[in-house]
Amino acid sequence: MTDFITSDIVTDLEEQFPINDLLNCGYFKKHRHGYYAARDAGVLNRHRNYVTLLRFLSEIDAYDKQHAKSYAKRFRDGANDWSSCEAIFSEVIVYRAYIRGVYEGLIRSIRLEEAEADVIIERIDGSKMFLEVLCITASFPVPEDGNFTVYEVKTHKQLEKASVRQKLLSKISQQNQFKKPRENFAVIELNDVSIAGDFAVLSSLSGGYKMSLGLESGKILARGYDWANSFFDDPSTHSLKGIIYFSLGDYESRKLIFNPDFVGSSGTNRS
Repeated sequence: MTDFITSDIVTDLEEQFPINDLLNCGYFKKHRHGYYAARDAGVLNRHRNYVTLLRFLSEIDAYDKQHAKSYAKRFRDGANDWSSCEAIFSEVIVYRAYIRGVYEGLIRSIRLEEAEADVIIERIDGSKMFLEVLCITASFPVPEDGNFTVYEVKTHKQLEKASVRQKLLSKISQQNQFKKPRENFAVIELNDVSIAGDFAVLSSLSGGYKMSLGLESGKILARGYDWANSFFDDPSTHSLKGIIYFSLGDYESRKLIFNPDFVGSSGTNRS
């Protein structure tokens, strides 16, 4: 009787992976261990895991080897910095999502120009989208054995430094991003189950989610996000065309918020 040797998808992808030395990188090893642990526990995120990391980098390598090498170098340089590598993974997810558009003739090219933006998408007509990718992960303190820690999530607020709004304003004021008059987009990945979904982004960019109750009945009369206090009211945001956001690696389900006060390269409102 012939013996059959079976392999799983991880082994197959590793054998075919074009940047072999990355497999020994600490970040990749942690993701590999996490993949099996999550799979065995039945909680594997199919959009963001070790398999998607290998597959997406392989697809980028097939499209542009120099771009794949650029990401590989950054992973090596930040191998022991989990947060930094998670942010690079976010960029990989965004970049890879546009490769199909190139093959289908919908996009002319994808560019990496660090001095300009994280990812630049050139359309068939020559116009460009400049994408700055931001990975937001809730950082919870680890309590000592036998103790517990109460942690306040502040991502959805407006004035807290940890909020989506303040992180974006910091990119404008401190990192000088989104200032050139062009199609600038902030791309936000919410990379933790505690902040995934619409609420963290929409509440922070607006004045918050508010409800109005009847004084006598106590019933809800109105509810929704208060856009009277909008992130886009700040004059520094007028060269930001919009905000794209997605959760937990699922870029295919991304949502887009256009800036109603966007001023294009011509100096006029183009929303």
